[in-house]
Amino acid sequence: MQADRSALLKAWAGARWTAATLRTPARVATRQARLWREMAPIVARTPAIHALAGRPLEDFPVMRPDALREGFDGWNTLGLARAEAEAAAQAGETGGSGEVRPGIVAGFSSGSSGRPGLFVTSPAERAGWVGHILARLLPPDALFRPTRIALCLRADNRLYGDVGAAGPFRFLFVGLAVPAAERFAQLRAFAPDVLIAPPQALADLARRTDGPWRLRRLFYGAEPMGEAERSWIDATLGARPDPIYQATEGFLGAACRFGTLHLNEDVLIVEREPVPGTSRFLPVVTDLRRTTQPMIRVRLPDLLEPLSAPCPCGSPLTAVHPVEGRFEDLWRWPGAVVCPREVETAVSAAVGPEQEWRAVGSAGGVAVEADPDRRDAAMTAVEALLAARGVDRPVRAGGRPAADGVKRRRVRWSDG
Repeated sequence: MQADRSALLKAWAGARWTAATLRTPARVATRQARLWREMAPIVARTPAIHALAGRPLEDFPVMRPDALREGFDGWNTLGLARAEAEAAAQAGETGGSGEVRPGIVAGFSSGSSGRPGLFVTSPAERAGWVGHILARLLPPDALFRPTRIALCLRADNRLYGDVGAAGPFRFLFVGLAVPAAERFAQLRAFAPDVLIAPPQALADLARRTDGPWRLRRLFYGAEPMGEAERSWIDATLGARPDPIYQATEGFLGAACRFGTLHLNEDVLIVEREPVPGTSRFLPVVTDLRRTTQPMIRVRLPDLLEPLSAPCPCGSPLTAVHPVEGRFEDLWRWPGAVVCPREVETAVSAAVGPEQEWRAVGSAGGVAVEADPDRRDAAMTAVEALLAARGVDRPVRAGGRPAADGVKRRRVRWSDG
């Protein structure tokens, strides 16, 4: 079933218009309030929260993503059962349409930990997603000139395929399960204008490349990337990797022309739950466009930190540092909290941005995994960081860093 190009273009034009007219935080807040009022009929059709229809947002419970997913049957407006949606999503990953009802498509997120997230979307929601993401990521003329777009993720789904209906695009999907050498060959032969991939895939391309790529834009998502690695990939591939913030819960943020991540508050309300001992917060997300599977006050475990100064692009949308990890990745000792970006910065400076490594904190200390010729440097960097934070814990050597699987997480905390 071909996506409706007119609907995609309408969504794209609407997103461009919104970006041009929302120039102050007050106008953003006014738009959010209007869209929230329009959500009342959707809330009334959602079994888990129907009694709250018409109430202020603060009256709604704050939900964990896993609780929302486990309660899937009560958190959709079409009476879908999780088993039938999961079956359709699985079929979509093995060549099927992914349709669970006519026009309603199910899919899985990449699943950074535990069970992958399950989502369902209507044709209107998919058109809105495609239009919004193209308006935020590509230049204004992108829909009217040939563009080759390549995407590397765990699995393909209809959301990505619908991008091809929006303009004169050639679209290539290469799964992360494809062997790295073959993935490199496919992408090099395709010669994308726009490439979207996780940092681990971009780092592998950089190690294998024999010269800069002819990329108009380069984006990363799904995993954290430190500034040193970002600069190295920029120098190697010839394009700066800019962040995309996308999750089962929606399209949450994108980079402006300066490479700064802005939250998509034109279609979201993002409340901030402070993380004690840090300048970070956890986002509590309400998607103001989701009608099939409402996402209302979903607390995500992602660590976000606002920029200390306004972004030069002038956008009124909140500017944040790229996602550095999850709440459970914080290193926590009595009187001290060490954030993943601090560890990333220290270790990458010591061993080089092209190196793979992992540092796992626990109550008893830190284990550092790295190649043998870089391990001492990595351990010294961690020791210096802990000393600067007043943490008296041993740093011990681990083995070589093993592959993380679906998503790379260099900085972790273990309760074991």
